[in-house]
Amino acid sequence: MILSLVLAATSLPAEPLIPFDTLARGPSISAVAVSPDGVRVATIEMNDGRSSIYEGELGGTRRLLYRNPARSIDNVRWSADGRWLFFLQDSGGDEGYHLFRLNPANPGEATDLTPFAGVAVELVSTPRGYAGPVLVAINRRDPQFSDVFSVDLTDGQVTEVFRNDAQYTEFFADAQGRIRAAGRIVADGSLELWGRADGTSSLRRLYTAPANERFKALAMHADGRSIIVKSNRQSNFERAMLISLADGSQRPLRNGTCGQYDVDDVLQDRGGPLAVVCTRLAGELDPLRRSFARDVRAVRPLVGAGSLSFESQSADGATTIFYSDASNRPGRFLIVRSGVASVFAETRPELAGYRFAPSEPFRMRARDGMQLLGYVTRPLGQRVAGPAIVAVHGGPWTRDAGSFERETQFYANRGYTVIQVNFRGSTGLGKQLFEGGIGEFGGRMSDDVDDAVRYAVRHGWADADRVCIMGGSYGGFAALTGISRAGGFNYRCAVAYAGPADLETLVQAFPPSWQPFLPRSWYRFVGRPDQPGDVERMRARSPLTHVGNMRAPLLIFQGANDPRVRQDQSDRIVCSLRSRGVDVDYLLANNEGHSFANEETSLAITRATEEFFGRHLGGRVGDGTTQTANDALRAFRAAGRNITC
Repeated sequence: MILSLVLAATSLPAEPLIPFDTLARGPSISAVAVSPDGVRVATIEMNDGRSSIYEGELGGTRRLLYRNPARSIDNVRWSADGRWLFFLQDSGGDEGYHLFRLNPANPGEATDLTPFAGVAVELVSTPRGYAGPVLVAINRRDPQFSDVFSVDLTDGQVTEVFRNDAQYTEFFADAQGRIRAAGRIVADGSLELWGRADGTSSLRRLYTAPANERFKALAMHADGRSIIVKSNRQSNFERAMLISLADGSQRPLRNGTCGQYDVDDVLQDRGGPLAVVCTRLAGELDPLRRSFARDVRAVRPLVGAGSLSFESQSADGATTIFYSDASNRPGRFLIVRSGVASVFAETRPELAGYRFAPSEPFRMRARDGMQLLGYVTRPLGQRVAGPAIVAVHGGPWTRDAGSFERETQFYANRGYTVIQVNFRGSTGLGKQLFEGGIGEFGGRMSDDVDDAVRYAVRHGWADADRVCIMGGSYGGFAALTGISRAGGFNYRCAVAYAGPADLETLVQAFPPSWQPFLPRSWYRFVGRPDQPGDVERMRARSPLTHVGNMRAPLLIFQGANDPRVRQDQSDRIVCSLRSRGVDVDYLLANNEGHSFANEETSLAITRATEEFFGRHLGGRVGDGTTQTANDALRAFRAAGRNITC
């Protein structure tokens, strides 16, 4: 009787179990692009398991314009004249993107305007107001370095406009479509910004950012005389500044900081900068112009305490689309027309009426004193330490923030506390934290994750005997490391999505288009595969080296077409474990790459993970999913069983 009273006082009844198919699916609408004249809108919405392009009058009914049965679509844009839509798409996740054109007058048709074998197409940065052909960078002549081409959306003509003989890695055009600035990474990891005051003279070096300076060129200024960049030179935090294309002189952008956080981006229109994009505890927009500030104020009552980000805007600025969510509220697209705000669309209307757990920020110190920012999401009503999942973000050069995350809310509803921490090497939180990750793959970066788990245990959020670790990409590496390194936290189980197992061969196998960037990223943080000392460290920090320590149950997902973390990374650790008699559940998706784009894949993976955690942590398991997802799961397991070891 006494025990019952204690439990009643410390733990409220569990929230109703949200049906699997309702909670596990992605958003029904994921992108909105308003036409330049503000009359029409293009959206990316789900259609029979594929994110597809819809189009129609703003405020009216949208019709299906294009659905690719083989691959979901990430983004769509309008041409400046409003006649065409265009987007980039790869094949099966191989990241060999091509440029496709859509004609709103002919639904169902999409034309590949760059049908070249073995290339990757990237959009070149152009300012608002640019009205010419689409500018793209294509590595057709050299797999490592791209030339710039113009693509006429009307006749499909592809014309070279800038031959890249100087090994530039990024390009910036002005409102006339002329390349005015370019970036280049040199062997020592420094980044050079080159530019010209006009569209005809030779590019000259304007700025050099050493390897230890976080620097990124963002966009040409609308005035055509400078380029907007962000940098942490002489500061712990990245701040926005302007670099003159005439003489390389620098000056700070007015109000171009995010305080004790890094600047994410700077928005601008034809008149210049509109707002600074910040992610503090959540996403924010800091307006730089009164007209944009009025739009932000108008939309604020619909945002509440949630995050706010920019989505799209008409050419005259009279119609603006924003996106907003909160950690415990699914996202919605908001529209401001002539100063009046309203909800354009809910991203997950099927979740209306359900309650979700807030992700609470916490600050802690790692064992060596480094300050870390994390988030804890506890099941609603939970007052006692329970089973927990530490979810490690990918990158690693990204960060966790207080946004709505389907995966986090799914597991919180199933009864798990979800722990997230911005370990050293994460971005957005200053130079000290970022540079703390140099040489620390499998070292202090993993210590930070373990320390966050111990912090959660001390605060009564998690049961120390029931914690699993999961993550994708770098997070998958962290999951494999978490159950293989000596002296780490004793995790009950692990889930790894596309997790590197061998750092040496990982870096050796990166695609050619990645090679120019490696001196500033992977070589600096992880090591060079041609340096014996670096190789020794990479081998010592690789989960494959310590596979003999793996005893915890392990679930692995891998895309067969992944160009970043090759299939052999997962194959090798699975084969090594199987040779030792250790059971590992291996799911291999033959139609996916580094990220899993198709709905049946996401549902199959979520189902497998839900059941896996249910077996090893004792959380709740919901009802079944679609036949398509079940068929996909069986196919993935069969492919994983049939690899050649």
